[in-house]
Amino acid sequence: MIYMWQEIRGENFYRFQTENRDAANKMKRREKFKLVGFGYNCKLWIFQAIFTRPIVARKALKTLTGSKAEFNEKEEIYFARINISRKGNLAA
Repeated sequence: MIYMWQEIRGENFYRFQTENRDAANKMKRREKFKLVGFGYNCKLWIFQAIFTRPIVARKALKTLTGSKAEFNEKEEIYFARINISRKGNLAA
């Protein structure tokens, strides 16, 4: 699962958080994503990315996970289940 939220409403900064090593490695390979936090005693990676519009950030989330992003209104956060194939992950 990858979670995505906007740091400050109306700004272009977004955070992506995951506990999946394959998804974290995929984000590490992309220039747009910058690792800003990680867990020492647990599997946790937090990345920052800059996108011009929220729809572009949601498309990036969909591209990363291979599944449609859902919105949690209570926490104001997007999330998507990870559907990364091994073959596709190695080629990316």
